[in-house]
Amino acid sequence: MPGFAAGRLDRLNSTLRLEGTDHLKGQDVILVACDPAYFRRYALSFIKSLALIGKAFCVHLHLLQPDQTVLDEVDRLRRLYRTIRLSTTIDPLDGLDLPRRLNIYYNAARFVGAPRLLDLGVERLLILDIDTIARSCPWETLDAVTAQAAFNFRPHKAKPWQKIIANAVYYRNTPLSRDFAGRLARVLLAGLAAGPHYHLDQILPHYLLQIGARSFAAGIASVPADLISLDYAEDASLWTAKGADKASARFLAERARIDAMALPAANGRQRA
Repeated sequence: MPGFAAGRLDRLNSTLRLEGTDHLKGQDVILVACDPAYFRRYALSFIKSLALIGKAFCVHLHLLQPDQTVLDEVDRLRRLYRTIRLSTTIDPLDGLDLPRRLNIYYNAARFVGAPRLLDLGVERLLILDIDTIARSCPWETLDAVTAQAAFNFRPHKAKPWQKIIANAVYYRNTPLSRDFAGRLARVLLAGLAAGPHYHLDQILPHYLLQIGARSFAAGIASVPADLISLDYAEDASLWTAKGADKASARFLAERARIDAMALPAANGRQRA
């Protein structure tokens, strides 16, 4: 139902602190979420990979219980990468019923936080894993998408929790996408309150789309095949890795290559 678990979402939103969001209205925004460990491990490589593309990007970081060193590093990244406009949500992990395994909430947090950004008036929202490497501009790939929202569907998979992979979710700011994003956020919070022992960020979108097929089917499509790749496809705009593959030689080598590259400065010289 449209109002299901609305009180849970309102209670969580009252604890979240958004910073640096004044410029987001009308912008295309990339949303990622991370705790301090994932921030230190992946955020720098991800943001630098975007900066190396040579275009301006708005990136919103949903930070889970960040310590002061993380906040200081965000400020440093703002100064270092002038083409990346960073905004943040500070999430103290209050105002909600957390599962025993916190990483279950960590994976869901970006989808719980997405409706706030849509309400701020962002034009398009692309929700990614923080352990992503950008190889070309994802917005140019998404220009071909006429749907109001898009998921990385895998219809050939047998299990319901495999039918959608949550490494790339796209919302164009429309009434339909805002409705869907709000419902997904609320059902995730209700699911988290039940104390699950498994991740919800892939299985619940699958069932929500099944249950609401008559309302949402016409407006929700698949993301382009060349948007994001788990298999390091050369034509993909984005690379990401799942599970143990984060330690694979190919993924680590690409991260190392990105980290070692120099950024072009405004005066044409190179800077680290």
